[in-house]
Amino acid sequence: MLETGYSKWTSRILFMSPAVIVYGMMVLIPIVLSFYYSFFDWNGVSPRVFSGLHNWIRLLSDEPVRLALIHSFQLTFWALVIQLPIALLLALLLQTKIRGSNFFKTIYFFPVMMSSAVLGIMWGQIYDPNIGIINTFLAKVGLDSWAHVWLGEEKYALAAIIAVVAWQYIGFYVVIFFGALQGIPDDLVESATIEGASPWQLLVFIRMPLIRHVISFTILNCVINSLRYFDLVYIMTQGGPNNSSEVMASYIFKQAFQFLDFGYGSAVSALLFIISLLLAIVLGRLMRSEQYQF
Repeated sequence: MLETGYSKWTSRILFMSPAVIVYGMMVLIPIVLSFYYSFFDWNGVSPRVFSGLHNWIRLLSDEPVRLALIHSFQLTFWALVIQLPIALLLALLLQTKIRGSNFFKTIYFFPVMMSSAVLGIMWGQIYDPNIGIINTFLAKVGLDSWAHVWLGEEKYALAAIIAVVAWQYIGFYVVIFFGALQGIPDDLVESATIEGASPWQLLVFIRMPLIRHVISFTILNCVINSLRYFDLVYIMTQGGPNNSSEVMASYIFKQAFQFLDFGYGSAVSALLFIISLLLAIVLGRLMRSEQYQF
C-alpha cells in the first residue's frame, strides 16, 4: 500500500513538474522580481542602486498613474457590461438551433483568433478621420457634425478603444456560455416549459442558476484580463492623446522600455498585481457566499 501510494505521488509530481516549472519561470519569478526591482533605481543596463520606498512614494503623487488606473477600471467596467450580457444573449440565440448556427459560431469567434496587431491597424483605418468608414458613413447620411478624430481627441480615444476591445472578446464568452448552456438537461427545461414557465423565467430561475459557476469564471476572467489589457491600447493610441487612453499596462511598458526606468516600471507593475489580486479575492469570496444569488 505504501509503495503504491508513493508511486502515485511520484507519477503526479512527474506529470505536473513541466507545467509547474514553466508557470514558475513565466509567471511567479517575474512577479517576485517586479517587487524586488521596485526598490531600486535601474535603467536595465547599469548596476542597480537601492532606493528604498522612493518608487512607491512616487506612485502616490504621479498623476499619469492615477489616470491610467481610472482608465483601466473604466475599460474593465465596460468590458463586463458589454461583453458578458451580449455573449450570453448570443449563446441563448445559438441554442435555439437557428439556421446557420455553425456559421455564426465561427463569425463570433473569429475576432478572438485575429492578431491584436492586425485588429489595431484595421480599426485605426476604420477610425481614420479622412478615409475611415465611420466618418465616411456619417458624411453620407448628413451627420457631418458627428464626425470626429476618434483616436486623436481626448474625449473619444478611450471610448473608441473600449468599443474594439469589447467587440473582440465577445466571441470568447459566447463559446463558454454556449458550452455551459448545452450542459443543462433538456428534460429539466422541457418540464419547466410544460409547467408554464416563460422564456424569461427559464433564463432567470433555471438556466442562470445552473451555470452560476461559469458566470463566476467569466466575471473573474474578464476583470483580470481587462485590468492588464495592453495590446490594442498601445497599437492604436500608445496611451494618447495627452494620456487620455493610458492604461496601467501601457504605462508600465513606457516606463520600463521607453524611459528605461525599470525600477519605477516594476513598482507600477507590482501595484497592478496587488490590485488585481485583491479584486480576485473579493470577487471570489463574493461569488462563493450564500448571498450570491440570481
